[in-house]
Order: sequence, then structure tokens, then C-alpha cells
Amino acid sequence: MNKFIAYLGLLLAIAAGVTWYQLRRQPELAPASASGPKTAAVDESWLSDLYSQNPRDTEKGTAKVNALGAKALPQIQATLRDPAAEHNHRRAALRAAGILGPVAEPALPEVAAALPDPELTADAAAALSFMGPKAFEPLRRAVKSDQAIVRREALRSIGKLRFRAPLPSEDVLPLLLDAMPDTDPTVRSVAATYLGILHEDPPSTVPLLTAALEDPEPSVRRASAAALGAFGGEAAPALPALKKAANDQDADLAREAGRAIVNISGGK
Repeated sequence: MNKFIAYLGLLLAIAAGVTWYQLRRQPELAPASASGPKTAAVDESWLSDLYSQNPRDTEKGTAKVNALGAKALPQIQATLRDPAAEHNHRRAALRAAGILGPVAEPALPEVAAALPDPELTADAAAALSFMGPKAFEPLRRAVKSDQAIVRREALRSIGKLRFRAPLPSEDVLPLLLDAMPDTDPTVRSVAATYLGILHEDPPSTVPLLTAALEDPEPSVRRASAAALGAFGGEAAPALPALKKAANDQDADLAREAGRAIVNISGGK
């Protein structure tokens, strides 16, 4: 009987020890179990929403990114770093960086790294144009790319960043002037367009735009005529060339040249 009582006491002691051990471990296990659902509950649907053809989905995705703010950056960066990520998701990540603007500055390296990819160039450059003054440096380097599409989109974004960041004119204007003789006509067109938008430093800019009225590419001639009109009276030296362009067989060029003549002459 005494042995039985002793054996029963031993069992009770073991049971009490097990219960005590489990109670001691519960605080340690709670954080791990709590962290699991939080990770699983991360909403990444905005990647698909931002690239949807449905405007409502796009609006929904934009709202989600704005609500997440900087919390969206890890997903943006991870998506852009992942070479196996869906192409549409990478484009959506670039769009998200643009939506966040300067808040997305930590993702500048990942966004800039997408510039050389022709399928992502336009989205990457557009995003950088919203991401603040530090985006200027990767765009400036991209202007020297051996790919025309990269040079063109980089110039376009620099032109936009000039006012959004803003950037000093002395940083932007030389890049646009240097691009006027580019071998690619789309680059020349963008350069002429933004020289007109800036309409600064007429002594340097007006002669280049005037010469571009003889460019073999019609789009460059049109962009140059429109740009000259933005200078008003400061582009008076270009009037003879514009009057010639106003009689061009290209109706669009003739129209732009006519408008420029009116703007430069002050309606006279």
C-alpha cells in the first residue's frame, strides 16, 4: 500500500512538472504564433490592381499604395530585385514608386536599375520624375546611354523633374542643348519640346531650334517650331526660318510655325 501511495505521488509530481513547464513556455510561443498571421495577411493585391486595364482597379491599387506609404517599399524593392517576378508586377512596382514620389527615395537604386530594360524604361523614367532631386543623378547618367529609348525617356523625365523637384535650370538646360544633335530623331524631338517648356537662355537655345527647322525628321521640325513660339519676342531671329516653315507642305509644321510667328511678333 505504501508503495502504491508513493507511486501515485510520483505521478502527480510528474504531471505538475509538465504543467509548470508548459505554462512557462506559453509567453515564448505567443509572439511566434502571433507573427505568423500578420505575415500571411500582407495585402499585395495592389500589384495586380495597378496594372489592371480596369480604371476602377487602378484607382483601388493607387489608393492602397497611398495608404501603405513607406510600408509598400519592401514589396516594391523585392519585386524589382526579383528577376523571376512577373513583368506586369515589375511595371506595377515602378508605378507604385512614382505614386509615392519622394517617399520612395530608398528604392531609387532598384528603380534606376530598370532603366536599361526597354520594356521597363518608360515606367522607370516616369517613376524617377516624381521621386525628388536625388533622382536626377541616375537620369543624368541615363542620358549617355547607347540606347535611344533610354536617352529619350531620361531626357523627358529630367524635363519634368526640373519643375517637380525642382532642379536648377543650369543642371538641366545643358543636357537638353547637347541632345539637339542626337542621332535619334525621337531624342531630338523631346529635347526641342523641353527647351520650349523651359524657354530659357535664348542666345544658346534659339539658334539650335532655328537650325532644327531644317531637320530631316518632321516631328523634330514641328517640336522646334512650337518651342520657338514659347520664347516670344526673344526668338525674333528665327522669324525668317519660321516664315519658310509656315509654307511647308507638312500641314502640322506649317500650323506650328504660324502660331510661333504670331507669338514672336506679338500678334502684329
